[in-house]
Amino acid sequence: MWLESGKLRIDLLPAAQEAEIRALQDRLPEWYHLSEKMWYAADMPDNMMFKIQHEGKTVGSPELLNIRWYNHKAEMRFWLLPEARGRGLARNALKMLMDLVFNTLNFHRLEAEVYDFNKKAIRLIESLGFHKEGVLREAKFFNGRFHDIWCFGILRQEFLNSFSTD
Repeated sequence: MWLESGKLRIDLLPAAQEAEIRALQDRLPEWYHLSEKMWYAADMPDNMMFKIQHEGKTVGSPELLNIRWYNHKAEMRFWLLPEARGRGLARNALKMLMDLVFNTLNFHRLEAEVYDFNKKAIRLIESLGFHKEGVLREAKFFNGRFHDIWCFGILRQEFLNSFSTD
């Protein structure tokens, strides 16, 4: 596939030819300094998945995604089976995960995205000290219509201030 306009043409490359473009990109000084992949070991995980166990059964999972070791940040997502909800399990599991993120991994920032229709998750995220930072308008197609994705963030010091007495 290609697109043309006047003297300009852009071509879709097969995966086998991407190395040539990556090599050119790596020659850009600004790319080198903006891409944190240059600054941490390649074997550091980009994602970390955990499971929530309650009374010997797996009932959910929190996960760290898009971990950026150099920038000391990650995204968080989670889910909990319907039969395990309403017991504070998600809140406790997320507080444990946040403690790991901020006190063990020494991250500076944690982010979360929540669909606008998930009111319980929004209340939970806000109760954990996250601040709504933005909206991705109509970015999720679900049940025949588009929904907003709310973007939340919390900084290490905010977490420490909120939960230092727990």
